[in-house]
Amino acid sequence: MARRRDPEAQKTRRAAAEASDVLEAAARSLSGAPRSRKSLEERLITAGYPEEHVRTAVARLVEIGLIDDERLGQALLDSRDRSRQRGDRALLQELKRRGIDDELAQRLLAQRAAGEAQSTEPVWGATLRVVEEHAEGAEERAARAALAKLRLRGGDARAEVQRLAQGLARRGFPSALSWRLARERVESETRAALSEGGTEEE
Repeated sequence: MARRRDPEAQKTRRAAAEASDVLEAAARSLSGAPRSRKSLEERLITAGYPEEHVRTAVARLVEIGLIDDERLGQALLDSRDRSRQRGDRALLQELKRRGIDDELAQRLLAQRAAGEAQSTEPVWGATLRVVEEHAEGAEERAARAALAKLRLRGGDARAEVQRLAQGLARRGFPSALSWRLARERVESETRAALSEGGTEEE
């Protein structure tokens, strides 16, 4: 049976660690998943390593490119844009939770918005919407993509608008944007249903 490690003995050993040991521990911490500078520093200091050695080790990993907060933040935004669309507010909170400082997080979100001035994307139904330059921001496109994943239930129009708007708001999109897009979606679907009904009667 494997012996259980004594947490206090481990902390004592870590507190006496040499700079080279801390650098090795820092590099090992990155093998599972990328981390921000702040996140890695907090993890190692909490584990009991000397703060001075931790800051030196992390600075070295930044210097050789193993830690790159900008690359980490950009990868997180790209991942969210591909999978779970989120509003800027929710993305900012997630970046900060991962240890990305506020200034860098704001800059990455601004670059994301500026870099997506032109886009072609499918929206609900079978239509293809071409977004002209500066016609809408990245957040609105993300909100439209998120909205496209929400199913319509076909009930009362006002209740549907409210349900869809709340679904977008929970994903971190601004209230005004959420309500506007929800109304557009319900109105669009209602017009399409009426049009189909008229075609069948003719």
